[in-house]
Amino acid sequence: MKHTPYIILLIFLMLLSLQMQAQIKTFVTEVDSGYSKTSVNTAIFRQNALTTFRDTQFIAFYDNSGYIILGKRKINPKGFSSEKFVMEKTPLKMTRPHDAHNVISIAVDGDGFLHLSFDQHNSPLRYFKSVAPFSLKLQEFKRMVIDSPKAKENEVTYPEFYNFSNGDLLFVYRAAGNTSAINYYNTKEQKWHSVVNNLFENHAMLRAYWQITVSKNDVIHISWLWRDISYDPNTNHGIYYAKSADYGKTWQTIDGDTIRPVFLRQKLKPIKDIPKNKNLINQTSMTSDKFGRPYIATYYRGDDSITNYHLIYYDGKEFQDITVGNRKTDFQLSGIGTLSIPISRPRLITDGKKIYFFCRDKEQGSKIAVYYTTITKKGLKPFRFENITQDSYEAWEPCLDTELWKTHKKIHLFVQKTFQKNNEGIRDEKPTMIKVLEIKN
Repeated sequence: MKHTPYIILLIFLMLLSLQMQAQIKTFVTEVDSGYSKTSVNTAIFRQNALTTFRDTQFIAFYDNSGYIILGKRKINPKGFSSEKFVMEKTPLKMTRPHDAHNVISIAVDGDGFLHLSFDQHNSPLRYFKSVAPFSLKLQEFKRMVIDSPKAKENEVTYPEFYNFSNGDLLFVYRAAGNTSAINYYNTKEQKWHSVVNNLFENHAMLRAYWQITVSKNDVIHISWLWRDISYDPNTNHGIYYAKSADYGKTWQTIDGDTIRPVFLRQKLKPIKDIPKNKNLINQTSMTSDKFGRPYIATYYRGDDSITNYHLIYYDGKEFQDITVGNRKTDFQLSGIGTLSIPISRPRLITDGKKIYFFCRDKEQGSKIAVYYTTITKKGLKPFRFENITQDSYEAWEPCLDTELWKTHKKIHLFVQKTFQKNNEGIRDEKPTMIKVLEIKN
């Protein structure tokens, strides 16, 4: 044939293009079907949906009737983990299935006890602990018994656990009056202690929405934005930052200047001055590199009038802000309660060499996706984009096994197709399969 060389060249280029587009290898473990009528199983502020202690990985989710299912399995620290989860249905049940705020958060302490909080949206604390190390059975309900008369456990929202390298835990939540409480669990004592009863001001018609990471050297990094008390996300503004090297007792700016809780907006400068009405999203994620420098993932509407993902990171001298991706369509954050948003909040991790930025975008078919880049001495290379799945995951947001990432640099994502209506609405959907998606990095 006259055109055979050109056809062969065309086929070669197509194959090369496909190979370049599919650099990321994945492995999927199906777990069980779960509640999908809201995004309660997949909201990004689940800290954690998955967590690993030593060689055991734990998982928690709501089944279609709203009961909590716990599971565990052995993981492969060197390759993909093919072992199935051993499951345990608990008697604990979600009381308000319409409210996607009521997530389950879990952690495992240094002795192997599982800690769990769930179904929290301005509600009394629901906290449980396993009866024995590595057990999926839980003790009878009890309060945390914080050693402080000022402990605020009557109106809890956004319960989050974080692990320290010594096996102790941090527990953070929004308390009554839009205050923010930080508690510390001493594993040897098996006791909770109050560290901070109110981290942010609550008397200036404001509320803070934060994201936290604990680095390997146990420095707590926290960043946040302010929202007017009107609850309207259009009033989200500014990104602020603080850190603590003594488990939350004292706090500093990025330059090491001491700041004292309560954190007051008028006394702190934002690391990124983003005005209101810019679609600035709350409750995203952050991480730190091997030097302890913070990286913050977010999205907001830039000067081009399009809402795009952004990476705000400290380069050792100052905070940089770079746009991640190149979205073409805009939308408007508006309303009260959980919203149906065309893009997920982003989940961010780095190993000091690469940066991974997980998300889901309706422009890309609502598939599970990742932006990733390499860190060089001259800075960050341009981000590359890849769809990890071929199917739509609707309202899914990325929840990552952060402890497995810390210990083995392995990426395990909690994955489920979920749905969400605006203003805490419920979609009439059947249960969908929950999976653990592993990514070879």
